Amino acid sequence: MATLQGLDRGLRALHLISLEPDGLSVAELATRLEIDRAIAYRIVETLEAHALVARGHGRRVRLGAGAVTLAGRFHPQLVRAAEPVLQRLADDTGASAFLTVAQSAQECVPVLGAEPSVHHGPVRVGYRIGMRHPLDRGANGIAILALRPAWAGESAEVTHARRLGYSMTSGQLQQGATGVAAGFEAPGVLGASVGVVAMDGLDGARIAGLVMAAAAGLASLSRA
Repeated sequence: MATLQGLDRGLRALHLISLEPDGLSVAELATRLEIDRAIAYRIVETLEAHALVARGHGRRVRLGAGAVTLAGRFHPQLVRAAEPVLQRLADDTGASAFLTVAQSAQECVPVLGAEPSVHHGPVRVGYRIGMRHPLDRGANGIAILALRPAWAGESAEVTHARRLGYSMTSGQLQQGATGVAAGFEAPGVLGASVGVVAMDGLDGARIAGLVMAAAAGLASLSRA
C-alpha cells in the first residue's frame, strides 16, 4: 500500500501523543518514531499550526483543541454505527449496554446506551449518558486504558484487562453494579469501549465474549 511518508509520520506522532497524559518531549517523540529530532520538530510545528497539538509546561507536546474539535465531529458517526450493535448486545446479555469514549487523557464519558428489549425487572443502573468519570474507575474506562502501551505504575486491573482483552469490575461506580467492557480504537477519538452494566451477577465468561465481539465489530465499522 502506497502512503505519504510525511502524513504517515504526522498521524503516527498524533497517535503517540494522544496516549500520553503528560505529553511527550520532541526528543521522546523522535525516539519513538525512529526519526531525527529535526524532523520531529517540523512534525510538531505542523501539527501545532493546525491546533492539533500544543506545547505546555516543560514544552511537552499534548493534544490541542483542534483534536478535540475533530473528535467531536466524529462522535455522531460513531454513535450512529453503534446503535444496532449496542441494542443487539443488550438483548443478548439482558443487561444495559453502553458506548464510552475517552474525553481526555484522564476522563471518559458514555455517549450512547441501550436497554434490553425485554426487561425482567426494574432498570436500576446508575451509569448514565454524559456522566464523566475517571478512566481508572469502572470497566469501560479501564478497558480504554488497556488499549495503551504498558506504563510504569499502571494498575493491576489495567494489566489484567490488557492480557484478557476485556475488563470486569464490581461496585466501582455504583454499589452493587458489575460491568464488563472491551476497548477498541476508532479514528478521531482517544479511545473507546463497549460494555454492559447490570445490578445482578453476570456470567463473566459468556458476556466477555459477546462484549469483545461487539468491540471488534465497532472497530471495523469505524474504519469503513
